[in-house]
Amino acid sequence: MTQIWNRITHSLPLQIIMAVVVGLLLGGAFPDGQLKPASEVGKAIIHWVKLIAGPFLFLTIVASTVEVKMTAGHAVRLVSIALLNTAIAIGIGMGLAHFFLTDIRIDAIANAAQGIKVPDVSSGLSTWLKTFTPPSLFAPFVQNEILIIALMALCTGMALRSLYHEQGAKKLAAIAKTCESIRAVPGVFLHWLIRIIPLAVMTVVAGAVSEYGYGIFATLFRYVGAVIAGFALQSIFVYGTWIFLVARMKPSLFFTKARVPLIYSFGVNSSLATLPLTLKALKEMGVSDRSASLGAGVATNLNNDGIVLYEALAVFFVAQLAGIPLTETQMISAAFACIVAAMGITGIPEAGFISLSVVVATMGLPLEALPLLLAVDWIVARGRSVVNVLSDMTLSIAMDATGANSPTHSKNRKRAA
Repeated sequence: MTQIWNRITHSLPLQIIMAVVVGLLLGGAFPDGQLKPASEVGKAIIHWVKLIAGPFLFLTIVASTVEVKMTAGHAVRLVSIALLNTAIAIGIGMGLAHFFLTDIRIDAIANAAQGIKVPDVSSGLSTWLKTFTPPSLFAPFVQNEILIIALMALCTGMALRSLYHEQGAKKLAAIAKTCESIRAVPGVFLHWLIRIIPLAVMTVVAGAVSEYGYGIFATLFRYVGAVIAGFALQSIFVYGTWIFLVARMKPSLFFTKARVPLIYSFGVNSSLATLPLTLKALKEMGVSDRSASLGAGVATNLNNDGIVLYEALAVFFVAQLAGIPLTETQMISAAFACIVAAMGITGIPEAGFISLSVVVATMGLPLEALPLLLAVDWIVARGRSVVNVLSDMTLSIAMDATGANSPTHSKNRKRAA
């Protein structure tokens, strides 16, 4: 009994599953919306996540910009491959949502969303540019405008590099370490919020079942199915092309070496916690240490295909639930927001859902639908982590295959085999 209790207290997924079960029972016991107010707990937690995520994202990007070490050629190749994979992931997510989730709508959420206008560049360039001219340096943090926060962070990091580059790498590393130390404070707050997510899930499920009945899960599982299908398409066609066609790596070698980190990431639900195993697997595949460190280490903040694919699909899903169709330009804005949000939340458990709440707020979409997604997020979260690990491996392998020394690396792969 003690072992079971310890397992439960140290396993967030188990706590969330138990919370879903309890919420289902409570919602069924109190029908006709009697527990509708309980859903406010989930919305309150999401509100606090939004408040804390902005400063966390800012410090993360500043630290990464200051500390990054690579040549211009490596940087261009790394960013190009990562952004290509990310763009395809976003396209897959939004495409699946467009084809399979366009007929979904919940009247209660749509009623709450009446009068909401999502920013759109097509409504006028001057109007859209005004969103990048905040009244003060602190306004983006108050209003949670992550695109502006990211731009400010990037400029701050570049200014620090320019200011202290003559003092060498040690000084820049010290500045990055200071940013990471300060970032630990909002990081602790996020961890605290994550610990009470089971409570939020329980109240959200109870409130949703009480208000909408058990049929709400038919809608949610359509969403889950679309997300999982997106993960499969990204892994098979995008990563498969890089690994087996471009790099010409033997499938037997890849699957033998990649099995351990992929299984581990599914279990711990974290690509960052899997990093040591990822680097070991890449070394055993014959990937050079430099490509592995760049693809799975330096690019970890940029390379989160699992998160951005999920976010792109979820943003469309939330908009549909609220009866707010997104235009092409709004979807492009959402794509940029997904990339930026994923960059700033690396290393935090449940990072995908945290960054999704930030993206939804940035797009001006109603937050009423987000608590519902908490009820099923534990299902797709593990898929996000597995895809993120595959993304790290693919980027590292692609860096090797497209580098000047790729023939040598091919010989290393043959020796590894």
